[in-house]
Amino acid sequence: MAAYEQHCKALPGPTHTVCPNCGADELRLLFTGRVERRTGYAAFWCDRCLVGIHLGRCAVPAGVPMESLDTPVAERAVKVPNYTMLWPDEEE
Repeated sequence: MAAYEQHCKALPGPTHTVCPNCGADELRLLFTGRVERRTGYAAFWCDRCLVGIHLGRCAVPAGVPMESLDTPVAERAVKVPNYTMLWPDEEE
């Protein structure tokens, strides 16, 4: 979550947040949702190690591109890979 927050603070500008799992500067963030409302969900993953998180009910910052829920998955500009999801520690 700390990497996601750091990444979001830099938006809509360029981002250089390193992956907390492998250290690569290859983190990707895609918002998908209702473009007119600027709300949706976020997929946040590393292109190198393919580990990431998924967040629901996110506000999408102004100026940040997003995919519309109305666009079929096959026609979307950004393809989200099948990444391994990290889950919060149950002990925390």
